[in-house]
Amino acid sequence: MSLVVAAFGSRDGVVALTQIVGPSGSGLTRELEKRYRETPGAVMLTADPRAHITYLRATVAEELAFGLEQRGIVPAQMWERVRNIGLGLENLLDRAPAQLSGGQTRRLAIGTVAILEAPTMLLDDPLSGLDTSSRAQLITMLESYEGDVIVAAHKRWLDAPTVYLGDLEELSLPARVEFSGPSRTFSAITGTRGQQRRRWWQFNESQPQFQIGPLDITVSAGQVLWLQGPNGSGKSTLLRGLANEPGTELMLQNPSDQVIDSTVANWVPGSNSEEHPLDLSQRELRLAQCDAALGNNPEVLLADEPDVGLDVGGRNAIHQRFADFLGNGGALILTCHDETFVAEVAEYAIVKEMGL
Repeated sequence: MSLVVAAFGSRDGVVALTQIVGPSGSGLTRELEKRYRETPGAVMLTADPRAHITYLRATVAEELAFGLEQRGIVPAQMWERVRNIGLGLENLLDRAPAQLSGGQTRRLAIGTVAILEAPTMLLDDPLSGLDTSSRAQLITMLESYEGDVIVAAHKRWLDAPTVYLGDLEELSLPARVEFSGPSRTFSAITGTRGQQRRRWWQFNESQPQFQIGPLDITVSAGQVLWLQGPNGSGKSTLLRGLANEPGTELMLQNPSDQVIDSTVANWVPGSNSEEHPLDLSQRELRLAQCDAALGNNPEVLLADEPDVGLDVGGRNAIHQRFADFLGNGGALILTCHDETFVAEVAEYAIVKEMGL
């Protein structure tokens, strides 16, 4: 049954901060887009943070300033806003946008919207993929924002009036995985991000290359290894390094980055769907990505923030896929900032931790 707990308010009305929670396909994004069209002066963050970054500017600071430049903000005021943006970006202002991790990129995207100080700010799934500290910083910013804020998400992140769209789903986890097999050690794994030298068409000097490792990583068949660390610590970079090892398959943080076919059938073994993968909902795209990786029969599945974009139904589905894979002798190496998702995995599998 659909449930509505609170109506939208405003700084002059009932509330200033509201969240909309609902399953995939319930119309979360459509509701935000409708509000955006109907609200003069509103700004909106989409679910894809990279859509808000030009990648034409040399630094994070310049990306943050881009929207202010378009609005004719005087330089002194513009740079004051950039320096005071918060969100943990103050130590990244001189970094090249292309050198950021997934979580840092999301924070930059939020910053490019928030810095405009619009009377109404609408955010589509802004808290997914953020570490605990970054989530706390963002929540503090949202609660103190001098304007109306509407956040759409698949789970209730905020202690704020909430509108529920669609039918409420219940979590249903798989049975306990009983398989226990031998361990495998990946020796001297090194991950790198960035370029060592500039290309012929890049006139600016290249940014320093980020490197993590060499590290030895051990995972056992039937078990899960959880790579832990804050945004920017190198978890995704390390998974990409591991993906070069035989017997591994990688699920990237953004599943659209792995879409190389025009139909789901061509991408996912065993599927007969003629739908284009990019026409799928966030949930179905993530599950298709998982099916494509598992369809290659890996020994070790590398899953980078697989919870992002999933509602409760999607979590149920991906948990069952993980449990089946582990029960058949596979091993899972996981990165995830949502502790509740990892706790769910621990309900049916042995989870070991490795800090970075």
